[in-house]
Amino acid sequence: MSTLATRPITHSLHYSQEVLNRVSFLRKDPKFIEEALAHAETVFIPFDEYMPFINERDGIMVRLNRKEIDEVVTEKKSTRNLVFLGLSLSAKSNFVYSARYRGTPTFAVNVSDINSNSSPLRELLESYRRLESFKDLNRLTLEESSIVSQARMYLQWLDTHKFCSICGSKTLAVDAGTRLRCLNATCVSNHRVSNVCFPRTDPVVISAITNRDNTKVLLCRSGAPRNKERKLYSCVSGFVDPSETLEVAVAREIWEETGLNTDKVQILMSQPWPFPNNLMIGCVAIADDNQIPDLTHDRELDEVRWVPCSVLESILKQEESSTGFIEDETTGLNLPNNKSVAYMLMNYIVGQSRSGAAGSN
Repeated sequence: MSTLATRPITHSLHYSQEVLNRVSFLRKDPKFIEEALAHAETVFIPFDEYMPFINERDGIMVRLNRKEIDEVVTEKKSTRNLVFLGLSLSAKSNFVYSARYRGTPTFAVNVSDINSNSSPLRELLESYRRLESFKDLNRLTLEESSIVSQARMYLQWLDTHKFCSICGSKTLAVDAGTRLRCLNATCVSNHRVSNVCFPRTDPVVISAITNRDNTKVLLCRSGAPRNKERKLYSCVSGFVDPSETLEVAVAREIWEETGLNTDKVQILMSQPWPFPNNLMIGCVAIADDNQIPDLTHDRELDEVRWVPCSVLESILKQEESSTGFIEDETTGLNLPNNKSVAYMLMNYIVGQSRSGAAGSN
């Protein structure tokens, strides 16, 4: 008696829950993709400018069937507009492949190139609302945000890697939109495994800084133009350099941005961040709070402020405002909401501080 394969849901942070079994080994199986595309229960999630659509009545993300999406799927260029995301883990589907793999096949489809008002698909999509902003994405459910994260990363990668980085020839999307092949048969990328053929994920370390007794957190205000008005305070973050460990990257970024030397780095969690293709690696760093901050190295920050954990705890308990951030009128601090890894890191330090205070009593 054969057993249908399933996999557990493991993550609960926004953009990162495993709601689809990616069955990545089946992407290069033409028979599987053919059956998945043709099955009556298969769903296609449309994206326009990498943003999904929602039904205004219930706020649920739009999913279409094959007939509704057929004009895109049957185009010759559909391989670059179409990405297989996986089999739905939660759905009771009649789709079963090789008597082992069950779930509703789920595809992302890029409809950005459909501009004609006479297009049946464009006419259908006019009855839904396309999401417009980061704030809109934050209001999706945990499950739907995670699907959007995966789809955005693939669709943006397909759009921005139309040419081979080795020889400059055009690329062809294969394996249901999850790998690119150079069309130049003599290119070296066609004769060995090469990272230019696969989606990229850029690792970013994001670090909450606390002092040695976990009683304070250093909050940082970016000097980026987009932050001039919202004045968001958050953590230190930056890309991991080539040949750099995560711990070294954390210490380097903290020194470059704040001028502080760190005593210890702890890696806690990670979060996919589809803006456009990052993996946020959440860390906590300890620094002596007697050091004098120096913001003159790379000048990314306008301000840093040590905030007592007792104050920070009360702010983190507040609901997010209409801006999508937590705004505290008393202190003037605007903080990331609870869907972000930055919030989780701050909250972790607050919990450690509370535990330490309780242990000393």
